[in-house]
Amino acid sequence: MKLAIIFNGQGAHYEGMGLDFQAAYTEAKTEFDTAETVTDGMQIRQWIESDLDQFKATRNAQVAITATSLAIFNSIAPTLPAISFMAGLSLGEYTALMASGMLSKTEGYQLLKERGEIMSQHCEQLASSTPVQMLAVMNMPFDQIESLVNEINIEHPELYIANINSNQQVIIAGTETTTQVFKERAKELGYKKTMPLKVEGPFHSPLMSGTQAAFATALEKVTFTQAEIPVISNTTVTPHNLATINELLVRHLVEPVKWRQTIDFLTEQGVTHLIQIGPGKTLAQLLKREKNAPACLVIDKVEDVADIQPFLNGGENE
Repeated sequence: MKLAIIFNGQGAHYEGMGLDFQAAYTEAKTEFDTAETVTDGMQIRQWIESDLDQFKATRNAQVAITATSLAIFNSIAPTLPAISFMAGLSLGEYTALMASGMLSKTEGYQLLKERGEIMSQHCEQLASSTPVQMLAVMNMPFDQIESLVNEINIEHPELYIANINSNQQVIIAGTETTTQVFKERAKELGYKKTMPLKVEGPFHSPLMSGTQAAFATALEKVTFTQAEIPVISNTTVTPHNLATINELLVRHLVEPVKWRQTIDFLTEQGVTHLIQIGPGKTLAQLLKREKNAPACLVIDKVEDVADIQPFLNGGENE
C-alpha cells in the first residue's frame, strides 16, 4: 500500500464546511484560529457558517478553503500511515505545500491572502473591460480540444486551455466571445456538453499575466523549506524543490493545471491509495472514469473518518 494525499481547489465550498471537525478535534479548531489570526481577523468561520457569498471573491475563498482543508488534514494526520506524496489541484497545491511543511502556516496564510487580493484586483479590472469566462468541456478528446482552441485563436485571440482535469474534462479560459465560439464549434462537431464555471477570472491562462510581477514580489518575502513528503507541481508534474519553486508558482498563475498527468505520475510511482481532503468530492469524481487510477477516499465530514482504516486495508474507490 502506497498513500498520497490530494487537496481540492476552489469552487466546492459549502455552508458549514469543516465546522464539524472543529467541534470534534482540537487540531481543527487550532487551524482555524491560526488562519484567522495570521490574516488579521478574516472572519473565516463566520463566513462558512452564515455568509457563503464571501467566497465569490478569490481574496476570501483561497484562505478559507485552505484553512478548511488543513483543519481536516490535521485532525486525521495522526492516524495515517506514511504518506509518499502530496498534490493539490490549483489552490490545493498551496494546501499541499503547507501540509507537507514546505511552507509554514504563518507565511502560507499571509501569502494566500496577498495572492487572493492580487488575483481579485486583476479579475475586477478584466471584468470592467473584457468579460471573461472559464468553460468546462466534457467528453471531448484532448487533441480535438487543443486543435479547436488553436483554430479559434487564429480568428479570435485569447482562448486557452487552463486545466487538464481528466480524460473526460478539460477547462478552457478566454473572453466570453472566444468561449462562446468554442462552444458553438464543439457542438457542430458533436460535443454538446460544456458548462460555464462560477469563478472570478480566467485562472491558469495568459489572461492572468498581469498578476505575475506582484506575486513574484510577494514570494520574495516567503521562505520555503525542503519537506520529507514530496509535493507535485501542477505545472511540471514533478516534485517541487527549493531551486525552482518561486519560478513555478509564478508560472502556475498563467499555465495549465496538469491534473490528469499528476494522477498518472502518482500511479507510475506506485501509489495505490489516494485520500482527497477538502470541501466537496471534485477530485474523486474526476477519478471515477479514469482507467487504472488509484482507489480514492474523500474525507469531507467527521463521519468519513471511520472509513479510513477499512479503505487503507481494502481500497475501493468511493
